[in-house]
Amino acid sequence: MSAHAVAILVALLAAAPAGGQPGAAPTGAPAAPPPVTVRAWAEPDTVTVGQRFRYLIEVAAAADTEVVLAQPTERLGSFDIVDFGDQPLAERDGRRVVTRWYRIVGWSPGHQLIPSPPVRYRVPGEALAEAPRDDVGVTVASLVDAAGPSPELRDVKGPEPFPLDWRPFQVAGGAAALAAALAVTLWALRRRRGGVPPAPPRPAHELAAAALDELRRRRLPDAGAWEAYYVALSAIVRGYLEHRFGLRAPEMTTEEFLQATARGGALERVHRSLLGEFLGESDLVKFARHVPSLGEAERAWTAARRFVDETADRLGEGRRAAG
Repeated sequence: MSAHAVAILVALLAAAPAGGQPGAAPTGAPAAPPPVTVRAWAEPDTVTVGQRFRYLIEVAAAADTEVVLAQPTERLGSFDIVDFGDQPLAERDGRRVVTRWYRIVGWSPGHQLIPSPPVRYRVPGEALAEAPRDDVGVTVASLVDAAGPSPELRDVKGPEPFPLDWRPFQVAGGAAALAAALAVTLWALRRRRGGVPPAPPRPAHELAAAALDELRRRRLPDAGAWEAYYVALSAIVRGYLEHRFGLRAPEMTTEEFLQATARGGALERVHRSLLGEFLGESDLVKFARHVPSLGEAERAWTAARRFVDETADRLGEGRRAAG
């Protein structure tokens, strides 16, 4: 190293503050807490195959920070979700605390990792960010190992014959007789009055498809009306589900609605997943002020149309309308 370079290095070291680098906080000063913290745990953390247990995730954030917690409805890692919900909103150390619980079950023995659902947030004046995750390890013990040494195993007995239960046939026969009687009565009344029966109501999937086509013609994304576009898009899907499956979808939050579809079995797993992703993206725009791209807006419309088309059950609706 030349004498000139050594002189510059010595001068820089002499100019630096005694505590470390220039501009650094004094040694021992407490670091500012992160905007959002995520903590997860399992109750208990050691279970057996097929045993249901609770998994909880706690998200703490400053009062002015917008938080969106992803909502998986089917699986957490290798664990099946049986039920889920939210605990009442709380405050701790000046921060809002949201706690979501899941009742889950695992079917593979061994040490399994439960990945925490993604948590995205926005601090005022900053871009959307994702909080650090808190994955949890759970030990799933084999039922054979948990039972300990067992006596001599015996062959499985053959199935016992079930007694024939005539009650379903009786109920079905009574329902068929009642339906036939009602059909004859309606036919006689219509013939007596000579009137023309009213046209059947338009199926829910046709109404939703027409509303989606009208929304596309309005070209709201081209005008930058993102919130109006996503509010209308989610309202169409929720209204369709209300008429198609009898769910009070417009009155539910996203979490409540996903719980209803998961518990009631109204939707298949693939459609519940598609609906959860679609509603989550809509909530980001409506509540977290996320600004999507034109491509994202088009994908959201396509997902909504695909959801309506795949859950239409046109034959079943035609039969209900005709009846």
